[in-house]
Amino acid sequence: MTDKEDMFEKNEPNSGEEFLDEETPFESPVPDVDPDPIADLGNLSGDGPVISSATRGAKLAPRSSDMFHGMWASIFYSGRTTGKMVLVTSAARREGVSTIACGLGLTDSDVEGSPRVALVDFNLRNPAIHRMLGLREGPGLVEALADGLSPAEGAQKVNRNLDVFTVGAIGSRSLEVLRSDAVETFFAQLDEIYDYILVDSAAANHYPDAQVLGGVLKDVVIVVHSDFTPREAVAQAKKRIEAGGGRVAGIVLNMRTFPIPNFLYRIV
Repeated sequence: MTDKEDMFEKNEPNSGEEFLDEETPFESPVPDVDPDPIADLGNLSGDGPVISSATRGAKLAPRSSDMFHGMWASIFYSGRTTGKMVLVTSAARREGVSTIACGLGLTDSDVEGSPRVALVDFNLRNPAIHRMLGLREGPGLVEALADGLSPAEGAQKVNRNLDVFTVGAIGSRSLEVLRSDAVETFFAQLDEIYDYILVDSAAANHYPDAQVLGGVLKDVVIVVHSDFTPREAVAQAKKRIEAGGGRVAGIVLNMRTFPIPNFLYRIV
């Protein structure tokens, strides 16, 4: 049995569910995870008005732009990452991963002279980026990996410097796609075309996707919902990613609130 096959045996869907104890909030630095977060965000969720889509192209909502600029700088310009490809994932579902990946991809994407960025929706379980940006679902990633579609044919241009690879017609082929040797070839092709590559993936404690992709892309950012993700779940996600050969470059605290009474905010 190969190392990749062993991952699928050990990491079945919903494994890690025992770590999701809603009574254990994320209140302090995660064990063995960089306690200095990449970003500390307020109300950013998949349902919030973070991304403003237009008839042509898309852009960040003004209230989110500064946050994502700071996050981009923390990830790529601070020495946290070893390369230019980053996997964005989470410990559990509904942490806001697709929103964060999408926001990072849109950062300065319509500015002349900005880096060329590829945003890849590798969330084979619940793809959302095509809906966020008003794109067609395919052809995209699945067709590139399983049917030999070239990156040029699969890319959908959103802005001057942002191309998006939607998930495509996944059907019941998620494991076939994830096990494919074409995954490394696909990202090697993108590496020759783009300055930076952002990849959205399913929750690390529920599916083996992030573990497998971490071994290919190496640098991983974990998005953590500050209100309900226990630190044990984040530590478990980190273990899974490292077991696959990836490294956690940092965490993003999403939906962060500060327990200060309103009257104190008014005084300040």
